[in-house]
Amino acid sequence: MKILLIGSDFEFGIEQYYIKYLRDFGAEVIHYPAPDIVMRQRTKNLLNRGLFKTGIYTGYDRVNKELIRLAADHQPDVIWIFKGMEIFPATLKQLARTERLANYNPDHPFIISSKGSGNRNITESVGLYHLHFCYNYKLLRQLEQSYPVKTAFLPFGFELAPEDFQSASGEPEIKKICFIGNPDKTRIQTLALLARNGLLVDVYGHGWYKTSLNGVSNLSISDAVYGPEFWKKLRQYRVQINIFRKHNLGSHNMRTFEIPAIGGIQLAPYSDEQQSFFTEGREIFFYRTETDLLSQAKALLSAPAGQADQYRQAARKRSLDSHHSYRDRAMTVYENFKQWIG
Repeated sequence: MKILLIGSDFEFGIEQYYIKYLRDFGAEVIHYPAPDIVMRQRTKNLLNRGLFKTGIYTGYDRVNKELIRLAADHQPDVIWIFKGMEIFPATLKQLARTERLANYNPDHPFIISSKGSGNRNITESVGLYHLHFCYNYKLLRQLEQSYPVKTAFLPFGFELAPEDFQSASGEPEIKKICFIGNPDKTRIQTLALLARNGLLVDVYGHGWYKTSLNGVSNLSISDAVYGPEFWKKLRQYRVQINIFRKHNLGSHNMRTFEIPAIGGIQLAPYSDEQQSFFTEGREIFFYRTETDLLSQAKALLSAPAGQADQYRQAARKRSLDSHHSYRDRAMTVYENFKQWIG
């Protein structure tokens, strides 16, 4: 099986997990980092920044031509595009004549919440793919009903090395609330609510110093964390709060699986989808209203250490028993491609 995969080469991007495991399963994966090529060109100098901002120049022409060339040279069994902001609908139409086209969008094709979450290329290309992997089950049904495409449910997962788990498990507990992620309006409001009600909150991510939370009592801000340090922070704090972006409402996000995988205690927005993955009150805790959020957070912070340990162990066990790792997700992709190719 030969796969031409179009996606970022960011070290901690989920593309890397799929590349790794698909190769382990025996697939030949050719990786073309179109998003990073465009980003490097965009940030090369002030002139390029200005041209990109006005829309006069995007850098998309170059990567589209290269994608067509790569497809012709390698003749892959499948072209798998992650998100696809840089890929023109015209390019997909041309490729679809001879190639199998699959897409996986970790955001949402119809909910554009920021410049980096989507654009017209994504929205106008939805019906041009032959197969869509969807993390959002409601979106999956929408695509099935609106377009003549194949779909497959592909939730997020976790990628956690045994040594990172062991290291994080030995860290002393911090009896505070933690949030790891970047700001938006809902997240700022939610964290401010917790802090205003006397709860201690530590926040890690990019851009928080520029928000109204900077200097708020009971709340501290730190830079983003990655790798082993990311897992340590997820594990250390008594409560990890999960706050959805607009495109995750009613579904789930990456933290849904990362927090329990490390044995963290998760307080998340309620969704039927999340409840299908983890048992409420044992492996995960949900909030449905602001009042519910405050009462749940206070209860978890005041729970005896032994009870907290039971929550941690149950969450970790469910993550492993239910096969929520990215290796398991990659097997889902591999089997779908294998069946598709025939």
